[in-house]
Amino acid sequence: MFLALAEELHFGRAAERLRISQPPLTKHIQQLEAELGVMLFDRNKRSVRLTASGSALVQEARRIIGQADMAREVVRRAEEGQTGTLRIGFVAALLYIGMEKLIARLERNLAGVETVWEEMGSSEQIEALRHDRIDLGLAQISPGASGAGEMSIHPIAHTPLVAALPERHPLAQRKRIDPADLAGEPFIVIPRESAPAYFDLIVATCLRSGFSPNVRHYARHLLSVSSLVALGRGVSLVPRTPERSQLPGVVLKPLAGEPAQAEYSVVWQTANRSPVVERALGVLGVG
Repeated sequence: MFLALAEELHFGRAAERLRISQPPLTKHIQQLEAELGVMLFDRNKRSVRLTASGSALVQEARRIIGQADMAREVVRRAEEGQTGTLRIGFVAALLYIGMEKLIARLERNLAGVETVWEEMGSSEQIEALRHDRIDLGLAQISPGASGAGEMSIHPIAHTPLVAALPERHPLAQRKRIDPADLAGEPFIVIPRESAPAYFDLIVATCLRSGFSPNVRHYARHLLSVSSLVALGRGVSLVPRTPERSQLPGVVLKPLAGEPAQAEYSVVWQTANRSPVVERALGVLGVG
């Protein structure tokens, strides 16, 4: 009301602009002057003028209104998920199976949102989600996975398993590898507590071929698995990766028959209705 009168300098026009009658406007100005202990307007029957105190209050009132408008805009953007922080856990395998485009799309379409990425195993992501240390997980996990009952899981990618062999291995010249030919070979795997789905997939593939894998070495990351293969410490079954991602000294060979598929999913707390999470899920195509 004060600013309307300060701009119109006429009680009738200010009241009309505010869509109120003149008496409530007059009463409001009188109460404001009494509260501040100063006269804000010089007024008589013919004119209304701002006092020095009134002019000073105009500047302050406009500043406060501008800040209030800015605060409303900040709140609106946060409500729409246009600002904030998104904490993302991811398995290293995603960097080696051609998922760069998906990650780049996520970054590009979350302009205004700060993304924080942290590499962690699939089971670690479930625990991090459960304890609110991350908002989204990109994990090797399938819908209905045990121990993830309160999580929502949506598949976003899958890739076949291939045999990873040292380049001087006797089987390295074959076009395809029958998993049964790896019986008795020392296997390098990621521990089950870090990547249960990946570990179980390797074991199931071997069992279907009539043998139990001779697990001799453990590594916590896919790159470490490949590094040990390159050093000749054993063989492994790994997700197929682009050729440019292969380490020197490692040969990747398709498996004979219908190979098992490693499935990767976006995982989040079902109860998490954060606007930033909702926006990220939309970018990932999760309805």
